[in-house]
Amino acid sequence: FVKVVEIACRWYTHNGPEPIPVSSGPRIRLLGPVLAIEAVTAEDGGVYKCSASNAGGEASADLRLTVSTPIHVEITPNVLSVHMGGTAEFRCLVTANGMSAGPQHITWFKDGRQLPSSGRVGDTLQVTGVTREDKGMYQCVVRRQEGDSFQASAELQLGDAPPSLVYSFIEQTLQPGPAVSLKCSAQGNPTPQISWTLDGFPLPTNGR
Repeated sequence: FVKVVEIACRWYTHNGPEPIPVSSGPRIRLLGPVLAIEAVTAEDGGVYKCSASNAGGEASADLRLTVSTPIHVEITPNVLSVHMGGTAEFRCLVTANGMSAGPQHITWFKDGRQLPSSGRVGDTLQVTGVTREDKGMYQCVVRRQEGDSFQASAELQLGDAPPSLVYSFIEQTLQPGPAVSLKCSAQGNPTPQISWTLDGFPLPTNGR
């Protein structure tokens, strides 16, 4: 003789002080021990409780459903022009469904190379004393615990900077005959063109 014991299964949401029974609806189906949710949304996330009972007693288990929503990453400004010696500031904005996604794990890169943590404050990257080497593409990469990642890019351009001499020759007194070499270099943006004059007149080019 085999006795069949019926087991009753019930589902609850357990996100507050007391469990709330789950009811069938347009997207929710209760199929005995199976809870089926169609077209899952972020609001469906949380702790669910499955309770099984029969004449001998009751047992239950909790499980957490995490719904990972796509996020959008954007750097503002998208293009920034800064004079050499100035300060550049980029902000990495992370949103989900049009709203702030809250604190995220953000890593900054320049031209594909990871930047040190210095210069970062929260979601903001600051580059002080901008030089020619700082221009290029900056990337903000957001990695989530689920393992997926999202990124955005922005460009730092150099604004016009007037020429400034970084090296010039010193006054020399020579006897006729020996060769002399004079050096002059300048920096600026765009790169300055250097021309030579002698007593205020353009210096001619010849074999010497």
